[in-house]
Amino acid sequence: MATRWAICGAGKISHDFCLALSSLPKTDHQIVAVAARDKDSAANFASKFDIPKSFASYEDLANLPDVDVVYIGTIHINHVENSLLFINAGKSVLCEKPMSLTLEGCQKVLRAAREKGVLFVEAIWSRFFPVYKFIQEYVRSGEIGDVIMIQATFTVDIASVPRVNDPDLGGGGLLDLGIYVVQAANLIFKGKPEKIIAECSKTDSGVDKTGTIILRYPNDKFASLTYSIEAAFGANSFSIRGNKGNIVIPDLFWCPNRVVLPDNGVKYFELPKVEDEKSFIFTNSQGFAYEAQGVRDCLLKGLKESPYVPHEDIETIHYIMQEILTQFGIKYKFP
Repeated sequence: MATRWAICGAGKISHDFCLALSSLPKTDHQIVAVAARDKDSAANFASKFDIPKSFASYEDLANLPDVDVVYIGTIHINHVENSLLFINAGKSVLCEKPMSLTLEGCQKVLRAAREKGVLFVEAIWSRFFPVYKFIQEYVRSGEIGDVIMIQATFTVDIASVPRVNDPDLGGGGLLDLGIYVVQAANLIFKGKPEKIIAECSKTDSGVDKTGTIILRYPNDKFASLTYSIEAAFGANSFSIRGNKGNIVIPDLFWCPNRVVLPDNGVKYFELPKVEDEKSFIFTNSQGFAYEAQGVRDCLLKGLKESPYVPHEDIETIHYIMQEILTQFGIKYKFP
């Protein structure tokens, strides 16, 4: 039986998610409904993706029967509210990152999902790419020895985007880009770091624009993380450095299709084929298919959290991000 998807939000990210779903067998995935705050937006989105039902109310979508999971692609200041709406309606949820602007909001959503017995996944889509699975297995194999340090950089010039500059809309680099470098550290080292050191520069509106973060983990392990919304500094890479060698995602580390091995050989991974891939808005959005299939696998197995993005990782990532924001002197009014 196909997994029945409902889509909350008719914006750019939902567009790419639904386009990627089209690459998967219809016997496995069906989009049954979409909701947006604007009736015409919902109707136009439904028409584009041949979705049978559209709503101008998220509450109507929450009350719709015969839905297995809701994908939330709204602005992130609404993610906690949206997630709780669908969880309390008994729906499983795949919520775009960041699922919350605060650790408290994150914990509230995870607690609600546990109490309702539904699947909740934060859409840290990088975790579902085959490259990420490969590097985790490679590190566990001991080929690069004991991992001493990871380095991750994500810089994109998006400071001119109004939302990114507006603190009332959850603006700032950490929430848009920095979460990717933080999750990279968590992927390898797990658990909470012993020490967090974070510095940033800010826009005139008071949001963080360029940040550098050092995480110190037990047994003298370090993560060196950098992000920026004001300039592109070169390759957006993720390096894992062991005492016997290194393994590197040389670019596009948040949606990768290749990895450089210790002998400088390159291993490639082909992205899913999508008929209309030129219509994607974001880079390598074909990879949303990996995430969607990962959610289906969880539902088929009766899991309440994804093994690729377990709740412990989600909570740890948001713990780290809250401490970073505290050191930046930034506090959002949203959960």
